[in-house]
Amino acid sequence: MPLLALILPLLLSVISSVTIIPTPIQLMVSASVEDDTDDEDDDNENTRDEDDEDDGDSGDDIDLNEMRLLQICCAWSDKISDGALEYRISDEVDEDSKQAVINAIEDWDVLFDNLIFVEKQDDSEADVEIGFSDNDEDANDEEFNYGDSLAAGKTEFRFDSNGFVDNIDVTLSGSIFGNGFQNSLLEQIARHELGHVLGLGHANFDGNLMSISTNAGAENISACEINGVLAANYWRLVAISSSPEYPEADFVVC
Repeated sequence: MPLLALILPLLLSVISSVTIIPTPIQLMVSASVEDDTDDEDDDNENTRDEDDEDDGDSGDDIDLNEMRLLQICCAWSDKISDGALEYRISDEVDEDSKQAVINAIEDWDVLFDNLIFVEKQDDSEADVEIGFSDNDEDANDEEFNYGDSLAAGKTEFRFDSNGFVDNIDVTLSGSIFGNGFQNSLLEQIARHELGHVLGLGHANFDGNLMSISTNAGAENISACEINGVLAANYWRLVAISSSPEYPEADFVVC
């Protein structure tokens, strides 16, 4: 297994996300990509597998504990070959919370010339379905008690037979936030989950939008996250290709 794969394990089917308690792209290349298709169930999720063995040559000595890394999760399928990512926000939430999510979408939308977010207008399945947990549950369907940690968001991936992202469900703890927190915090959580939607994993350091826990001062999208999304979906966002390709790296260096 490549050395880098030991640092931040990749969770591709479900990313249970944040909890409440101008830079050039630098890539850290390590993993290959393999198909993992179950013929018995077309809805089964496919994952990217790391190489089984290290080749024994790690090159220069690198202290990964000293590096600020942002994980690259995965790439979208040809569903975004037209340059559009369709989403739907559940109506089962108050208007202020819904607007907070729209604000987060717009924050990402303006950053990439070759991809736009489009709200789904009919009843067919959207590429990204965004919903909210019940009043007394967090995003992981756990009963919420004040004083306990809170799963603020969850992103669930489904992959096609080639291992590319086919559609995503995002769950936000909307009702809890609407009653107990300012919507600016819900925007931050939604912005974080949308980072996952666009192919990002987690950062291994605090003070970043994609850190596992919410951090003051990490509300905005930085050059690090932009570079990560470009690396994750390079085939569409940079090469402007119609044929999906896997990310060539597991991390960007922030």
